[in-house]
Amino acid sequence: MSKPLISVIIPYYNHNHFVKQTLDSILADPYPAKEIILINDGSTDPDDTQITQWIAAHQNEINITYHKRENRGITKTLNEMLKLAKGQYIAHIASDDFFINNTFTQRVELLQSHPDKLMLLSDAITVDDDGNQLYESALFEQRGGKKEFYFTDKGLKRELIKRWCVVGPTTFIDKRLFEQIGGYDENLFYEDWDLFLRAVSQDLILFHDQKVAAHRWHKNNASANPKTEYMRAIDLAQTAKQNLKRFSLPYKIMLWKRYRSWKKVINKLEKAI
Repeated sequence: MSKPLISVIIPYYNHNHFVKQTLDSILADPYPAKEIILINDGSTDPDDTQITQWIAAHQNEINITYHKRENRGITKTLNEMLKLAKGQYIAHIASDDFFINNTFTQRVELLQSHPDKLMLLSDAITVDDDGNQLYESALFEQRGGKKEFYFTDKGLKRELIKRWCVVGPTTFIDKRLFEQIGGYDENLFYEDWDLFLRAVSQDLILFHDQKVAAHRWHKNNASANPKTEYMRAIDLAQTAKQNLKRFSLPYKIMLWKRYRSWKKVINKLEKAI
C-alpha cells in the first residue's frame, strides 16, 4: 500500500533568518510522501533568499509550491494553502518553528488506526531565537495545560475551553476535517481556538503524547502592545460566543464564563488605548 501524501503548509512572514531550519526539518523526516506549500503573506522584509536558495537546492528531492503576494492575513493564507494542498494529511507549521523527532510516520499510523478522529494534537518544546531550549513542554510547562485531562474526549473539551494553550506546529489533520467542520474563519485574526472548538465539539481530536516540533518563543512575544492585546481579546470573545451553540452543559457554561472573562479584558483595555 502506498503512503498517503502529507502536505506541510507554512505561512511565511518576515522569517528569512529561521525558515531554512523549518524547511530542513521537513526534508529530514524520512517519511517519503510529502509536499510543502509555502505562502509569503506580504512580508515587510523583502529578503526571502533562504527560501529561494533552498528551493533551488532541493527541488528535485521534494515538491514545493511557493507563492509570494500581498498581505491578506493568516486565516485567508491558511485557507488558500489548504486549497493548494494535495495531501490527505495536513501538517501546519509557522516559518520560524521546526519539526523534531521525525514523527510523520507515527502520526499517519495513529490517525489511520483511529478512524473516528480527524485531528491529532501533540506537544512541542519551546526554544528561543538561538535555538536554546526554554521549556520541555510548550503545552504543559510553558502554558499551564493540565495533561491528565488530554486523554479523554470529555477532558479535551474541558481543557480546550478553560485553558487554551495549544501552539501551532503540534497539529496533524486529516483533510476531511475541513470538509466536515469548515475551514479557518476569515473574520478572525486569531484562528486556532475557533477551529479547535469546532473540532472538539464533535469529539474529533486525539491527543498524542509526543514532542513533534520546536516552537519559537521570541523576546517580544511576552510584551504585546495594548492594541494587539485588544484585537486578540475581541477575537477570543467572539470565538467563545459564536461556539456556544455547539456545546451542551456543562461545557456551554464553561465557554460562557470564558466569553465573560474576555469581555472584562476588552473593557479594561479600552481604557488603555
